[in-house]
Amino acid sequence: MDRNAYQSELDQVQFTEAGRSALTDALMAEQAGPPVQHRSLWMKRGMAAVLAAVLLVGTAAAVTASLWDSFFGRLDPGEQAVVDTLSGGLSGAVSAGGAMMTPMAAFGMDGVFYLMLEIQAPEGTVLPPLDGENETYQLFGDDILNGEWLELREPDGGDPAISYSTEFTWLEDPDPADNTLTVVLSILADGDLEGKVLHIPGLWKQTDGKAYTEIFSGDFDFVLSGGLAEDSLLAVDVAGVTAQAPCGTLTMDRLKVSPLGLQWSYHYDENAVQAAAAENGRDAVALVTADSGEVVEFSDIAIPDTELLLVLKDGTQVEVASSFSKGGSGWMEQSGFFARPVDLSQADYLLWGETEIPLH
Repeated sequence: MDRNAYQSELDQVQFTEAGRSALTDALMAEQAGPPVQHRSLWMKRGMAAVLAAVLLVGTAAAVTASLWDSFFGRLDPGEQAVVDTLSGGLSGAVSAGGAMMTPMAAFGMDGVFYLMLEIQAPEGTVLPPLDGENETYQLFGDDILNGEWLELREPDGGDPAISYSTEFTWLEDPDPADNTLTVVLSILADGDLEGKVLHIPGLWKQTDGKAYTEIFSGDFDFVLSGGLAEDSLLAVDVAGVTAQAPCGTLTMDRLKVSPLGLQWSYHYDENAVQAAAAENGRDAVALVTADSGEVVEFSDIAIPDTELLLVLKDGTQVEVASSFSKGGSGWMEQSGFFARPVDLSQADYLLWGETEIPLH
């Protein structure tokens, strides 16, 4: 979509019929001049108060949702309501070395956060072209020991006591010739993200051979806050819930459901699993390092064979699109994203293997 078409789309969203009528009446009453040309979706100053009121009350949520359409695809009303409910305040733009990163939209909850950033390279910088799927932009470099690493930090700079993963998706660039990119960062954690600081060290180009070329670097820090209410997580009663894996029985210990994803943990008899795996001629043993530093053995057969799905009232099965896990001998904890927000009022039950888990 070119820039003019994109602006036209935004104009349609910003001015509903009711909003346009209210705005017209207010401007006529104030004997205002020509309509204001909007240069920023998030502009809060420099407008007449009546204009700000019309936009914020009538259409702010719709504008936010329209931004996320470029990432999720068109959101239906239920999905849009989830985004609106979980949207919080935005951190300010951060500049370093002539470059600027500006939050455009953000929403999330305990354990899940989405942040859309506009990244502007220093003036005069020509962003290097990418060689198809063989190259990409990255928000980190290869000199990790010297700080070229994207990470979460505590406000005091320390490491957070949570496990997390970060993914980022580069949105289509309407003008490849300029020095601006837009990226969505998806952060998934097994604990509270409220108040954590996202540190981005800059922008690099990476080849498929893991060669990095720095475009710019600096300290770009953003506080994750607003809309991260833990009460949006639904704790499900899983007492006595089990599922069968090829080499043993899995017992659910904890399960939480949110409009953005799932968090769950389970345990199993490690000795029985290993014995069954050996009997079936399968090498199901893997070595992992526990939090204590101890190297332990565990079976990795449970994850692919015990898929956890959310089933909607119309029969649609919602899969976890992206996840990460940690575990040890006889136990596993997992957290996962849905591919898009889910209206939980339409949810019916969860399906763990062949076991149905009711939500209500």
